[in-house]
Amino acid sequence: MQKIEAGDLDKVVSKLEEFMRYCQKLKPEDTYLIVNRNSSILAEAAQKAAKNYGLNVKTFDLAANKPYKRFPKKLITLLRQNTPKGGMGLFDYSHNPHWGLEEVGARIELLHQTIEEVPISWAHSPGITLDMSINGPLQCNYRKMAEEAERILQKLQNIKKLHITAPGGTDVEIEVPEQLKFDTDCIIVPPNVYGKPGKVGNLPVGEVWSEKGEVIQVLNKETGKKENQHYPVKQIANGKLVCDVTAGGYMGKIDPEKPIIVQFENGILTDIQCEDRRLDCIREDILASQKKYGLPTVLEEVGIGLNEKARVTGNMLEDEKLRGTCHLAPGNVRCHVDMLVDKPTITVAYGDGTTKEMMRNGTFKFFMV
Repeated sequence: MQKIEAGDLDKVVSKLEEFMRYCQKLKPEDTYLIVNRNSSILAEAAQKAAKNYGLNVKTFDLAANKPYKRFPKKLITLLRQNTPKGGMGLFDYSHNPHWGLEEVGARIELLHQTIEEVPISWAHSPGITLDMSINGPLQCNYRKMAEEAERILQKLQNIKKLHITAPGGTDVEIEVPEQLKFDTDCIIVPPNVYGKPGKVGNLPVGEVWSEKGEVIQVLNKETGKKENQHYPVKQIANGKLVCDVTAGGYMGKIDPEKPIIVQFENGILTDIQCEDRRLDCIREDILASQKKYGLPTVLEEVGIGLNEKARVTGNMLEDEKLRGTCHLAPGNVRCHVDMLVDKPTITVAYGDGTTKEMMRNGTFKFFMV
């Protein structure tokens, strides 16, 4: 059973209230929904924070003792018909680590087919833990994070290409399609950058990213039926990604001598290899989606960490926020796998032909001026 000292609970409550104020930019009397997935203490802290701030709070428990394929219709109806102004989903997978990967499809569906379709500010926490909240990235300065992320987004406007290298062997060039925009979870104010009514960002906060998906009709080869599913817009990546720190859906640190090595050609994942058999779940998840829906896995996301309080823990929700890192995510139907790259050097190219070094060996350069 989870326990927390009174002083630590107060620390978390204070920071969650700060998050609601500076990142979600809510106002007293706004309505707020807290969804609890095995995270009762943090749900309690969030309730206290919301009430301290003057919000009108409701809660919803996801209590199934096995992974969800889809979340309950009651929750979907609540969000669609009685849409709160803001909210958060707290998903703690500490006691069932494999559930995090097995519920990816349900979470993708919830976010892209419900939450983004209603006017809500939503904090998404897949893998949240008490330690992360007390000793890690939830203890950041939210006002400072929001201001810094806004400056970085301004300088990421109109970029056309990125070149990312790293000491672990990553060397990939990425062309950013015109329809993709950079966004941040440090400011979660709807609508989102693509005009959808709802805006989603992670809690803990601490990254800027480019990612976009579209709902398409696709054939489920297992059932023989057509389905409406979320599928990512391809970012045109060519080269090698070496993930030697952590990967989404795998609760642990990667042995740098046995990294995940991914090859991209024209934005499509053409090969994924790893000597460490513990990481087979990552490869199997990607291949299962390809087999089930018959679509290629593509580079879905480029993300850059900003949070100085984040640590490498083996939990991607925290790890991807770590300042001095970036992450690239292969994606498919009901499949999204963040892969962390340590100490990257990132060069960006603009439409007018100029290039600038954004980061060198994990240290921000001109972007922070």
